[in-house]
Amino acid sequence: MDWILALFLVWGSLTAAADEQARLDAVQREAVAKEEAALFQEQADAVLKEDVALLPDTTYPGDAVLVRSKSQGDIVWQNKTYPLQPYANGFYAMLPVAIDAKPGTYTIAGKKLQIKAKTFDVDRLTVTKEQEQMRQDTQRIAKDQAKIDLARSKSEPDFLYKEPFILPVAGRLTTPYGYTRYVNGTFSGTHAALDLAAPTGTPVKATNAGKVVLSEELYLTGNSIYIDHGMNLFSQYAHLSKLLVKAGDEVKAGDVIGEVGSTGFSTGPHLHFTFWVGNNPVNPNLFFDTVPFRWKPK
Repeated sequence: MDWILALFLVWGSLTAAADEQARLDAVQREAVAKEEAALFQEQADAVLKEDVALLPDTTYPGDAVLVRSKSQGDIVWQNKTYPLQPYANGFYAMLPVAIDAKPGTYTIAGKKLQIKAKTFDVDRLTVTKEQEQMRQDTQRIAKDQAKIDLARSKSEPDFLYKEPFILPVAGRLTTPYGYTRYVNGTFSGTHAALDLAAPTGTPVKATNAGKVVLSEELYLTGNSIYIDHGMNLFSQYAHLSKLLVKAGDEVKAGDVIGEVGSTGFSTGPHLHFTFWVGNNPVNPNLFFDTVPFRWKPK
């Protein structure tokens, strides 16, 4: 009979342990759900009930879209595949909208995304003969680009930020995002960044929390920094006079990472700043004073 009593005691102990573990698991799930909901604020109920949610569901060329899905898988968008990464109780992907994307209605994972028409002004830049020759060294430019692409090819599978993004420098906007640029009268491409003029030595701050993946002098962009904010989102800081962080450093929003300068292909002291989804530039204005979780239809 003693062995029967012992068996009951063991069984009771195991049952109690299982019940306690189930309770702890339930508490953990509730905490994770609350944490995820807090990111979306007043949009939480509407977003989290959807099998797939697009933030926003109306956008413009050069912008970005955050996808939240209840199911794991891949998103095929503009001929590229973006894996949905697990986070909290959902799966997420950030999608860039090409600056030359045609207006219209597109389908993403069964949801409709509307891209509205947008026009960009023209920027005409005059540079010296020596500066113009810099742009002809395609071999050196390609070597740097391969290094940049590699740095942006791997991202932490987590949102490293929770708070709104900040403007990295108090400067005067000289060239907005998306301008069509001509250099010495010749078409040069799209200016996929913000140029913010400020005196040399002005502190440059990290726009949000993240991990430095590149910090060194490059040929065209001079002293440059790239920060990984997780989930394939990166910020870029170029033409700096000083680099105050190194690859591998973890930073918080507002940390001073460098100083304004005019290194590389530059006509005066300024910060060239933008965001990248992988190797695709996206409009920085989307991020300031908010986070992608709170993007709304336009």
